[in-house]
Order: sequence, then structure tokens, then C-alpha cells
Amino acid sequence: MLLTVRSCQRGLRHLDDGALHRAVVISSGDPELKAGVARYFRDPAVFDSSRGFVPIQQQDEEFVSQPGVETLKELQEGLQQDLKRLMEYAAIEGQISLRLTSEGLLIELVDTDSQAFFDLSSAELKPVLRRVLQVIVARVKDVPNNIAISGHTDARQYHKTPFYSNWELSAARALNARRAMEEMQFPPARVERVIGHADRFLLSPDKPLDPANRRINILVLREVKKEKTSEAS
Repeated sequence: MLLTVRSCQRGLRHLDDGALHRAVVISSGDPELKAGVARYFRDPAVFDSSRGFVPIQQQDEEFVSQPGVETLKELQEGLQQDLKRLMEYAAIEGQISLRLTSEGLLIELVDTDSQAFFDLSSAELKPVLRRVLQVIVARVKDVPNNIAISGHTDARQYHKTPFYSNWELSAARALNARRAMEEMQFPPARVERVIGHADRFLLSPDKPLDPANRRINILVLREVKKEKTSEAS
């Protein structure tokens, strides 16, 4: 869709408003494309000053459509190369998953029997997890995308106190990961949400106590949000 609008840029000025509107309606039922063309008539320079992105506004935010898949693929490849340089990478390679999803690039850090990123029932980050996060921050902070951090536990119930459960534990792990990343100079404003999921989304549903269910997910979101600034009256 972006390529369609971008490729039409040179021809837009040669059509009158009515002719272009009819052409777009006939050639595309995509409301986003029509909105982009409408934006052109309000401000033709939008295509000259941007790189062909069509801003899509929703209430108090502006979502900027990006060449997101390619950007995230490059990020994925760069992270894979960076992580391989870790001294302990051979021991933790199977615990780090990088994959593209409909929401963005999902970085999944899971426990195993032989290597855990957290001690059982603890929210304290182990040194190896800090080193992994340092690599992630060094690469991800250079792209404009926001991130979401989520913590997950296995189904083992927390018994140390009746007022503390897997909900609090998973949330505390996610929050500590966020805090560590910010200490490593990741911009706090780009952390969109931090969530504790307890044992509600098991990675191995048929094995609820499997260590792989204990994990931290860092999602590099595909959409870039830009807050609208209010104009002075």
C-alpha cells in the first residue's frame, strides 16, 4: 500500500482532485490508502518530507506505518550476531528465541533444567540474564520502536506467603528486567507496557512444571507511536 501511494506521487499533481479521487476509489478499497491520498491534498509536502510513510491518526496518537518487516528482520539478524559473541552463548543458545510475529519481533528468554535466568521463586536477575539484556539493549535502543516486557512462570504454586503468588512473581521479574534495561540506557519512554502473566500462557501446556514455562518476553513492537503535541491556543 505504501509503495502504491509513493509510486503515485509524481502523477498526483497532474490530476485534478475529482479525477484522482475517482481513480483511487476504483483502484483500491483500502481505506488507509484513501486516507493517505486525502492527506496529500491537505498537505502535499507530506510525501516530500517523509520517506513515503502514511500517518494514520487515532485520537491522541499518531501511528506511522513503516517498512516494518524489513526493519525488524535486520534487527533480528543483528541481535543474533551480537548474542553469538557472548562468552556463554553455547550454553544458552537454546534458551533464546528470536522470531517475527504479527505484533513485532519477539525475544523470548526461557529457563532450562541446567540453566535458569532466575532462581526458583526469585525475581532477582542472574548475571547471565543481565549480560543478555545488555546485548539486547545495545541493539534495540537504536531503533525507534517501543517495547513490551512480560513475565511468565510455570504452574508451580508460590507458598512462601499467602499474599504473594505467581502473578506477583511474574510481574516482579518483568519489572526487574525493565529496570535493568533502563539502567543500561534503554529509554524509559519507549517501554510501552510491563505485564505479569503468571502461569496463564504456558509454553508447554502439557508439561505445566516444565522450566521452559518460566520466561521473560521482550516484544519490539512493529508500530511506532508518536504522541501528538497540542497546539497553543
